Amino acid sequence: MAKVKCKLVSIYAKKSESRKLLERLQEMAVMDIETAAGDEVTSTSPQGYSKKDTASNIDIYERSAIAAENALKILNERYPEKKGLLAAFSGTPDVTREEFYLDKEKSNTIRTLAGDIINYDRFIAEQKAEILRLKTGIDQLSIWLPLDVPLSFKGTAKTTAFIGTVAGNYTLEELLTALAKADPKLLIYAEIVNTDKDNTYIFASCPKEYEEAAEQALRTLSFARPSQNTSRLPQKKIDSRLLRIKECEKKIEEYNEKLKLASKSRNDLELFYDFCKSKAEHYRTLGEIDRTANTTLIRGYVAQPDIDFLKESLEKEFTVVIETEEPNEELAPVKLKNNWFSAPAETITTMYSLPSSKDIDPTPLTGFFYYLLFGMMLSDAGYGLLIVVGTLLILKFLNPSQKMRNTFKMFLYCGISTVFWGLIFGSFFGDSIAVISETFFGKRVVMPALLEPMNGDAVTLLILSLVIGFIQIIAGLAAKFVTCIKNGDKAAAFFDAGLWITTLFGIGMLAVGIFALPILKTIGAVVAIVSVIGLILTQGRDKKGPMRILSGIASLYDITGYVSDLLSFSRLMALGLTTGAMAAVFNMLGAMAGGGILGAFLMIVMFVIGHALCFALNALGAYVHTLRLQYVELFSKFYEGGGREFKAFSLKNKYFGVKNTEKEEN
Repeated sequence: MAKVKCKLVSIYAKKSESRKLLERLQEMAVMDIETAAGDEVTSTSPQGYSKKDTASNIDIYERSAIAAENALKILNERYPEKKGLLAAFSGTPDVTREEFYLDKEKSNTIRTLAGDIINYDRFIAEQKAEILRLKTGIDQLSIWLPLDVPLSFKGTAKTTAFIGTVAGNYTLEELLTALAKADPKLLIYAEIVNTDKDNTYIFASCPKEYEEAAEQALRTLSFARPSQNTSRLPQKKIDSRLLRIKECEKKIEEYNEKLKLASKSRNDLELFYDFCKSKAEHYRTLGEIDRTANTTLIRGYVAQPDIDFLKESLEKEFTVVIETEEPNEELAPVKLKNNWFSAPAETITTMYSLPSSKDIDPTPLTGFFYYLLFGMMLSDAGYGLLIVVGTLLILKFLNPSQKMRNTFKMFLYCGISTVFWGLIFGSFFGDSIAVISETFFGKRVVMPALLEPMNGDAVTLLILSLVIGFIQIIAGLAAKFVTCIKNGDKAAAFFDAGLWITTLFGIGMLAVGIFALPILKTIGAVVAIVSVIGLILTQGRDKKGPMRILSGIASLYDITGYVSDLLSFSRLMALGLTTGAMAAVFNMLGAMAGGGILGAFLMIVMFVIGHALCFALNALGAYVHTLRLQYVELFSKFYEGGGREFKAFSLKNKYFGVKNTEKEEN
């Protein structure tokens, strides 16, 4: 199976070359570095970097990356980059090493640009806040427009003025009556400036000697002075604020123009972000590797096929000593490598868990069954053709990333399988060929089929589903047999896997003999009985005395689990029938208007909308249920998982890839 063997590699180098060496390793992306913080280096020589030095550099580059990310977020919100609908499937563009490693001048320029973008955005936010404040003030002043004195007016030499609000709605008569009730002796002049649903806005004045009495009377009406205490007339104050709003809007326009101009440097910011994240990772690793006063030790895991490339590259550029040793398999990371057919299914394996040191790589096995079962569940040649054409176009023209490329290849093989099963079942967008030919041409043309689940072959399809399920269960037990042999446990291989394989084969032959080939009935019964006896004698082999036999007998209860697993494969029939039934319903609805222009229009509409819905729902169902059949019915037979992913020390590329021509040549 396809787990790449990794070696534990130790690289001894001059401390003066440690930075350049790590930079080269980061470019090569072939080593999973083990970091272990050593003693702090206090050297102040140009070649000596202490923990404090590296921490400072990490902080600088991380903050620069954050600034670039924030600047990009601002640009993407205000001036989003125009991309096609399929742009999400495209991979990152490549740059050369020279383009990726920005010099100091270029870095400073882009860092300044990021800071400017953040400041422009902040300035715009401040101006918008100022506009909101000014508009709020205008709203508060607008209600005082009828007033012909400033809001700060306090009266004359002989009079005192009161400008403000009283709670509630009053007419002038009601207001004067209320003041008279509060103080019958009060001499006061009042007028109503404006009203709203909660308050009455008033102007009142009285002789100086009545000031205290007037204030007391107004207080009984919950009198409050206005928050806008201006020395100018309300209209002039509003005009001033409107002018200020125009100035703020002009500044916003200017800052937006600057942001628009800065958006042309989006690629520079993206490259700067990748560069800073890579440099931060570089210094983080530099601060954690083992170093003495004069030497550096870098230890990590390298896939065996990459060791020669690693040695040749480093020995050509640096003064290094490279040693390799066998790692502790429990601690070694897991790296998968499969052929063109199985590699796309690594996505399925990693979604569950990477294999542990005791596991084999399940990818080739699960890939084959995933493609097969997905196609059987979707089971329509038209839908399969859509998947095949769509994935081929994406792979050909959009240059997706390697991870996404594998995903699309997986669906490509699923699409081919869907076409295969669709041809077997005679389904091309359901029974569209028959419906269209009969509706518009008066002659029913039926697509040939080996099996017609919608026309009486449902039981046959169920049997076929169970047979495929039986094969997958046996394949899982065979994988368990191989795993046990690999781990040196021959007893478990023969007794725990081998005997269950022969037991299930015996029961299978017995079932076939009962219903089809009588000659297999006796053979199957003998094989099953002998295998069951073997299970009884061996499944309790770690027990002593009577418990050994009793444990063996109890183990036979596991047969119910295998029966349950087998019945789970009936979903192959269920989902296959669902696809055909839904497609047939939409075809029938499309043919309801008969032939002619109206009928053709309805057929096109129902064909596009109906089959799009049918395809989406059933493709999703096939994806999910096929995963379940792998994770529950296959992996449970032999697979534990729990392996640690091989994470190569590499450049952090979110927006750009870096061409590594040397590795490509090797």
